[in-house]
Amino acid sequence: MVLQPLGMAYLGQGDLAGARRYLEQAVASAESLGEAREIAGALNALAQLHRVEANLDVAAPLYERMLALARELGDRETVAIGLLNLAMVEIGRGSVERVRQMLLDVLEIVAETGSKPVGQSVLEVCAGLAVLCQDWPHAGRFYAAAEAQALRTGLHRDPADQAFLAPMVAKAQAGPGGAAFAASEDAARELAYDDAVAAARAWLQAARAS
Repeated sequence: MVLQPLGMAYLGQGDLAGARRYLEQAVASAESLGEAREIAGALNALAQLHRVEANLDVAAPLYERMLALARELGDRETVAIGLLNLAMVEIGRGSVERVRQMLLDVLEIVAETGSKPVGQSVLEVCAGLAVLCQDWPHAGRFYAAAEAQALRTGLHRDPADQAFLAPMVAKAQAGPGGAAFAASEDAARELAYDDAVAAARAWLQAARAS
């Protein structure tokens, strides 16, 4: 219980060697205890480190195992976190269809639990997916809606999520779709949270059906 947050603190400070030392110890300790919830948390934390380092092929199986444990526990919010993290890995690998289904599954959990932090994360990952699809207007819209929600809640991205989204936003802003991204970003700043989540669901469903 101590090693996981300690490792994440090192990760937040950019000390990847320190983070690795404590997070690997956290996984080993959790495995020795045999408690599924602690193992899932430790696996997720270690996967975050690998995602920051762009070791996606190492992070993916850690997230998959964490997700399987969360499902066994029946912990819907942890399932959502696992799906979001795995979706970011898959976007990094250039996948599209699997990510859409993952995000729709997360939105079902958001509807069940009412978790606004998870909903905010869905908007961020949708922004990344829209950049991958070169859908600049939706990328700008979802990014702006996520940023507006972050201002309301004070909840900000962890290092792994920032490492995912920042280059995506930079790519959108600097590329040929920059004007469309900016225009949609400006228009979406005042978009209510529920409207933004509904727009994300509609976009994902429409893209999957087409």
